[in-house]
Amino acid sequence: MKSKYSIKRPETEWEGLTLDEIRYARALTETRILISREILGSRFRNTLGGKIASASSRSMIGRMFSGLSWLDLGLMTLRLGSKVTGFFRRK
Repeated sequence: MKSKYSIKRPETEWEGLTLDEIRYARALTETRILISREILGSRFRNTLGGKIASASSRSMIGRMFSGLSWLDLGLMTLRLGSKVTGFFRRK
């Protein structure tokens, strides 16, 4: 009895990556890591310099916060924190 469905096996088995392909993948990964480190370092230096990181400045909130100093942000945080703790004390 012949079946309607035939199961085909792959003609050749996957033999893995060559040494050159592995080296290329490692170099690509290392390059991505170095680029990410540079971006992170740049954002950190901008934050320490008083500027908000460039990625967050694309959003509306980022643009609003970019005009505020660290002191303003700290005072806003304290004010919001006192309101939140007052809310939970009542409960």
